[in-house]
Amino acid sequence: MSQITGKLTKDFIRKNHYTRTCHNGPMGWGLFRGKELVGVCAFATPCSEAVRASLFGEDHKDRVTELHRLFTFDDLPSNAGTWFIARALRGLIQYRPKIRGVISFADTTEGHTGAIYKASNFTQYGFTGSSTFYRDKDGRLRHPRQSGVNITKEHANEMGWTPEKRGAKARFVKIIGPDRREIRKWQDELLLAS
Repeated sequence: MSQITGKLTKDFIRKNHYTRTCHNGPMGWGLFRGKELVGVCAFATPCSEAVRASLFGEDHKDRVTELHRLFTFDDLPSNAGTWFIARALRGLIQYRPKIRGVISFADTTEGHTGAIYKASNFTQYGFTGSSTFYRDKDGRLRHPRQSGVNITKEHANEMGWTPEKRGAKARFVKIIGPDRREIRKWQDELLLAS
């Protein structure tokens, strides 16, 4: 396992993940069997400022990232996914030492329950609402917010994207890094402000 380039991360995800999409500039870690890339764990900045601020508050939203895409081939040993996530998180802490929270989502429309996140000691914090995503002409699933801009149905239609109703996503969070007392203080401040 090692950190890989953003290009290799995106190419692998676009070829193998059901969404066929990946954020620009992902931080990617690759799982290898010999020289063959057999899995990718990609972290990226969540597209919603509110999602980033929801964990530690507005002042600490830059301490939050998203486990944006995860894919491993099915023929790997049963514990390969959790082993891979744990090592990718260690790599993330070394690469971006100020990150303290990782958010991820399990897509219930695809039948995902978040079992891999639960097994990796993430905590589930409810569900998102259902929403409308889009399929582009290449079959890629597109988020309704692109590059910080909400995509209107009219704009999606102009680009040839087809609306697709998606169910709720289960929301998972993992606190990482060494300074747990500081994190509790941020969360207490957030609770007092609400």
